[in-house]
Amino acid sequence: MIWSDVYRPANIQDMVGNEAARMSVIKWLMNWVDGTRPILLIGPPGVGKTTLVKALAYQYSYDLIEMNASDTRNRAVLTETIVPILTNRSLIAEKTLLFLDEIDGISGRQDAGGIESLIALIKEPTVPILMASNTKDSKLKGLAKFCKVVEFDRVHPSLLLLYLDRILELEKRNMRFEDKAAVLKTANGDLRSLLNISQARMSGYESARDLPLEIDIAQAVANFSTANTIVEAKQILMSVDGGYSDPRFGQSPEDRRKDILYAFFSSLVNSNIDSEKMAEALDVISMCDTIVGRAYKNRHWTLLKYLNDILSYALFNALSGQMLKYSQYSLPWQISAPLISRHLAIRGLIDILADEANTSVSKLSATYVPYLLHILLRHGFSISRFVEGLGLEPKASESLIKAITGLKFR
Repeated sequence: MIWSDVYRPANIQDMVGNEAARMSVIKWLMNWVDGTRPILLIGPPGVGKTTLVKALAYQYSYDLIEMNASDTRNRAVLTETIVPILTNRSLIAEKTLLFLDEIDGISGRQDAGGIESLIALIKEPTVPILMASNTKDSKLKGLAKFCKVVEFDRVHPSLLLLYLDRILELEKRNMRFEDKAAVLKTANGDLRSLLNISQARMSGYESARDLPLEIDIAQAVANFSTANTIVEAKQILMSVDGGYSDPRFGQSPEDRRKDILYAFFSSLVNSNIDSEKMAEALDVISMCDTIVGRAYKNRHWTLLKYLNDILSYALFNALSGQMLKYSQYSLPWQISAPLISRHLAIRGLIDILADEANTSVSKLSATYVPYLLHILLRHGFSISRFVEGLGLEPKASESLIKAITGLKFR
């Protein structure tokens, strides 16, 4: 098991650091009545914000409803999920605690009114609402005006050292003082990182400087395929600069690149490995993808913590003796290159036709072009004459003719 999960405090008194902030939240909850302003917890990752909320729910017998706000970023989704909780308290539970994590993720370009909608929903709360943000995002200023803001700081090194000594005692392990100092420096006040780095050290790395912190996804894929043991493979997954996300909620190109399952899938289909081994590995990826989908759909976030174990064991065995080459794209170049070329050629046609038809490129390409090309090909129209009538340059005309005649319709 991962130490950061095993040793997550279940009780508030077992937490480390930020005592004043924790007391402020406890007093808020003890004095809560209908209409009390929500709390907005602000602080870097790994300092205990989420742990505090879960401990509060456990110790004071609240039913915790936890949502990742970055996955409910638009007005419609926020309204559909939060309004029933606020208006049907008696049907849900007499003591309900609503926790919206990663609020800073709701204020991006895809927001579509998410922050404004959230402000309207929390003005007169009927259940205690806590929200958490990793950063002081300037776009959260409007929201902060309607909340009690509690700031969390990085945990002091002296407290981290005491905590580390206690964990090592429970694990019946020893660590040299110089390695402890290096671990504390690297953790930088982050309790979760402290535990992950320490566990990595105990897993066989010779010194703290050898710890694989924040490995790039490309390097992680390469390292995984050359790992000598399952433990080493798991350690690579624990240290990768990436995670497990559900693409249904929308991803930027950078988010997609850091998706661990996507990285393994795209690399598998582009690597020259045994077909049976590939089939076995893709089965593992498919199973993990199903777990991710269910975890996000049902908000069972704890399921995600098992993915590193599943991948490290099942995928390590499936890829035994195979060399995996990282690829950012899910189609081999010999397939994607002609597709890109054809797309560029037909895009020239779409731009011209959209202008002639006085409509948008997206509407024309989705609604009209497939039928137009179908008619041209099925009914024997001269593609050359049609393309020449567009007045394109000779080279562009030649590419477009080749692209259209290469299409196949069933």
